[in-house]
Amino acid sequence: MLTLEQLYSFVETVKSGSFSAAARKLGKVQSAVSQNIMNMEIDSDQILFDRSGRYPKLTEAGQALLPQANAVVAQHRRLNQQLEALNMSQPHKLTLALDEGVPYSLLTTYLKEFTEQFPYIQLEFLNASSQDIIQIVKEKRADLGLVFSEFIYPQNIDFESVGTIEFELLVSPEHPLAKETSAHVDMLKLHRQLMIGARDKAPSNYNQQHSPDVWYADNYYVLLELAKSGFGWGLLPRHLASDAIKNKQLCSIPVKFEQLGWVANIDVIQHSGTANEACTELRKLLRKMMQAQSKRLSL
Repeated sequence: MLTLEQLYSFVETVKSGSFSAAARKLGKVQSAVSQNIMNMEIDSDQILFDRSGRYPKLTEAGQALLPQANAVVAQHRRLNQQLEALNMSQPHKLTLALDEGVPYSLLTTYLKEFTEQFPYIQLEFLNASSQDIIQIVKEKRADLGLVFSEFIYPQNIDFESVGTIEFELLVSPEHPLAKETSAHVDMLKLHRQLMIGARDKAPSNYNQQHSPDVWYADNYYVLLELAKSGFGWGLLPRHLASDAIKNKQLCSIPVKFEQLGWVANIDVIQHSGTANEACTELRKLLRKMMQAQSKRLSL
């Protein structure tokens, strides 16, 4: 039966290109690596390397065994990393809840850095409105949340501001509000408002009800489609609406004396009882992500 020591010697020899280089990488003498390979060939009844040249070259049998050997070695390393994580009291899984109105297109770029540092941690991602995310983090169903800022958070919720984005009051060009310049913002009360959230929940700081006629949705993409189709006006993230504005499917509401818009702060929130090194690192990367995203949106 093949041993892990044999598989490590085999995989590292292929990767390094020679028995001596593999020995240096594994911290062994060359004779030990060569013997491991010879024992592996005996146990498998196959010649794994052609040794006729200056450097060992994989045979067909060696090439056939390599993918499985790589998989076993990789899994063994992950097992050791998981054991190390348990000894360090690190979590085996982190859950990040994201408001889809927050720009996170650069998230995967920064997650690469996280997985290099914590390869054994499983990540889970949830999408919800900011108000729902606050509740999810409060109940410890998520470790971290990326949300639009609130003035007051529940007890045991830590937060830090990591960036801002612009909201804008938008309607379809065919909507009556787009046809003429309104004298004041009270004209909004005469038309249906499109809001994020739910009827039975209090509105957030940045998304207040103005009209008595309101349609609700739990995500901004539905609101965008409703607004483009002329069903009402909405306070929408400008970065999500940029294509619709460019294609003249949405436009700003013209008001005579007032600038209609909103700059919303974005916070990372965390339950105070879930503090650990991995969460701290992920928060740092989310901060870097939002800084880079802000620079991109400002160009």
